[in-house]
Amino acid sequence: MANVHDYLYEMSKQNGYKNNDDNYLTDRKIVKKEYADILEFIRKEISTNHAQELSEVISDEAGQIVLKNLIKQYINKNNFMCVDIENFEQLVNKIFEDMAGFGLLTQYIYDKDVEEINITAWNNIEVLYPKDKGGLKKLDETFTSPQQAVDIVQKMCACGGIRLDESQPVKDSYIFKGTRCSAIMYPSVDRETGVSASIRRQKKRAITREKLLDENSAIEEELNLISTCINCGVSVGYTGGTGSGKTADMGIVLRDIPHDKRIYTIEDSRELDLIAIDDYGKVMNRVVHTVTRPHEDSKSNVDAELLLKEALRQHPDIIVPAEMRGAEAWTAVNAGLTGHTIVTSVHANSAEEAYERIFMLCLEKNANLTEKMLMTQIIKAFPIMVFKKQLADGSRKIMSIVEGIDYNNGKVRYKTLFRFQKTRQYINDNGALCIEGEHKRIGCITDILALKLYENGADEETILKYARVGWTAEETYAALERGDSNNDI
Repeated sequence: MANVHDYLYEMSKQNGYKNNDDNYLTDRKIVKKEYADILEFIRKEISTNHAQELSEVISDEAGQIVLKNLIKQYINKNNFMCVDIENFEQLVNKIFEDMAGFGLLTQYIYDKDVEEINITAWNNIEVLYPKDKGGLKKLDETFTSPQQAVDIVQKMCACGGIRLDESQPVKDSYIFKGTRCSAIMYPSVDRETGVSASIRRQKKRAITREKLLDENSAIEEELNLISTCINCGVSVGYTGGTGSGKTADMGIVLRDIPHDKRIYTIEDSRELDLIAIDDYGKVMNRVVHTVTRPHEDSKSNVDAELLLKEALRQHPDIIVPAEMRGAEAWTAVNAGLTGHTIVTSVHANSAEEAYERIFMLCLEKNANLTEKMLMTQIIKAFPIMVFKKQLADGSRKIMSIVEGIDYNNGKVRYKTLFRFQKTRQYINDNGALCIEGEHKRIGCITDILALKLYENGADEETILKYARVGWTAEETYAALERGDSNNDI
């Protein structure tokens, strides 16, 4: 049986009549409108008169049915005829998607190949694919208006419990597991822009250790050093820019951790997935995944610092504050100094700058230490720093791994252990930029770090892969007994 709304719409197209409730044909004046005008009218009517149905639509299946029926009713009640869309169901579905889903972005948000979606303005949207899938694509499609762009991005932020409005125009949130959303609206951008936003999603295609090696993102020796450090109680920091692959790399090395070690992760949105399950569905390892929960009421706010303090009470072997952005950095440094293994990341443009960035974050807690004392504590807490970068050709590389030593005369002193060295740049037959290079071993870990690995369970054969030739624990102990505290020994 045909839906009555379909019938009314079809009759309107053919001869301007409708079938009223008494089954009589009556004169009807058809109102032809552009899609954007119909959408805006129905959006206002439903949000004004049916707020409850609208609020439930994302999560409640019954609410979705209610909303679709309301859309149908308002189309026919107001005699709307869309000049852009002739099919009634297509019109209803498009309005529904723009109101309940994420509009034209929905297909890209759920596309497993999409890495990032950038909204520069309501009429300027681009989608970033991997290089082998086409790279950057600027969309011909746009939102219908600045207000629609704002509505959609506000809905995205609301999925993570964040309110984006003129009183709070700059916010970070998440849409669902593995998909972040950072947004800016008026008055922090021009009203005619609508909204500026970046939506970054974790790749559904698993990035494996083998893939990193095959793509020359790293070499086996680098990954083994990082894994050895984490397994033996040496904290590791990752640094680099947005999209450089820091979180993906952390996930790879953390999945190599023995299953008997307890791992506690802290994220703003779930990207790490470290739970190992056997063929029978049984969980094999010990992982606690936690996420922050921002709240307007400070008493109800669950931030990274609170979750980090809670982690210290749960006796984990490894704590993973996936990205340090604020005062939680000071708590992480103290945890690293008191025997906890920390694996984290911070935004910076080099390994040296990463230490400086952590220093600035620690100042938010007004740490009552001199500059030299505080920076020395940070270096001790994070002896190993890994710098990851996305190059101009789209490839991602571990550019360097360093060991922090100390802080003198306003500068971090460190040893470079590995470095990626560019050897060639060219344009291939498809017109794409290609960068070639090799990962090189530059130096050895200090005797002090080698001794720490030794004391925490690493065997001498493994340590000698990274220490100076002829290193022994006995020699290092003897040097310390003599009072030789030079960390370069």
